[in-house]
This record gives sequence, structure tokens and C-alpha cells, in this order.
Amino acid sequence: MCNIPVEPNNSIDLLDIAFKFATVCIAIFNAFFAVKIFRMRDKKDDAEKERDRKIQLLKTLVLDHNLQHFYKIFDEIEMQLCNLKKPNLTNDEKQDIDTNIGDLFIQLRRKFYDSLIAIDIALYESIGKYADELQTHFTNTIFDQGINLSHLPKYDELIQETMINTKSEIIKKLFNYRG
Repeated sequence: MCNIPVEPNNSIDLLDIAFKFATVCIAIFNAFFAVKIFRMRDKKDDAEKERDRKIQLLKTLVLDHNLQHFYKIFDEIEMQLCNLKKPNLTNDEKQDIDTNIGDLFIQLRRKFYDSLIAIDIALYESIGKYADELQTHFTNTIFDQGINLSHLPKYDELIQETMINTKSEIIKKLFNYRG
């Protein structure tokens, strides 16, 4: 009979080991990436929930309840500023108008945009910056000796338009807030 060499059954096949090792590595990488994707999606969901919560808080706290104060106080500021149309105002009269406007800006902060601290500090600071810049502009304009605010086109240009633009920017900032 012919002797054919037969490999023993317990010999180790190198290709089989490499295949099994590769399968185990792929399974480990798949498990790692599945966990990684789950965590990323969970963080994204948490961030989205927080953003939705902030938007809802802005709507409830500010837009539903405090926006009326915003318009009311700006109307009162406008009424105070109308006194600047009178010719030949004394410095004492200008000081009274500026003081009244300052008090109204304090009310604006307390009744309107202080509540933004609970929602987003950056939004609060942004709205506060608009209000502060507007108040500073009014004060500088009122006491500038070279500006005649009793001249209606000058009043409209320096007071009315600036107030309308700032008011619009504040409203735009609030309604564009995305958390």
C-alpha cells in the first residue's frame, strides 16, 4: 500500500488563528464604536433637551410675562425724550430728563431683562449692552452743546431712529435665541 502522509488533527492552522483573531478584533471595535455612538447621541439628546428647556423658559418667563414691560417702559422713555423738543432747555431741565430716563432704564433692567439671567447669561449681557449703549447715547446727545434737539430732523435722527433701531435689535436678539 501506498503511504500518504496525513497531518495530525491537533496541528495548528496559522490561517485559522489569524481569522479568529481578526473576528475577535472586529467584534471589540464594533462594541467600542457602538458604545461611543450611544454616548455621543445621548450627549446630543441632552444638549437638545437643555436647548429646548431654555427656549421654553424664555418664552414663558420673558416673552409671555415681561415683554409688556419692555414696550411700556420704552413708551415712557419716548415720552420723556419728547421733552427735548422744547427750545432753549436749561441744563437743570436736561438733567431732570436724563435722570428720569436713567430711572426708566433701571426699571427696564429690573422688570424685563434681569429675568434673562435665569435663562442665559450671554443673552442677558447682550441685551444689557444694548440698553446701556442706548442710555449712554441719550445722555451724550442730551448734553452735547453742538446738538439742537428742538430741530425735529436732528431729534428724529439722533433720538428717535437710534431708539427704534435698538428696540428692534433687542427684539430680534430675543426672537432669534436658539438656546
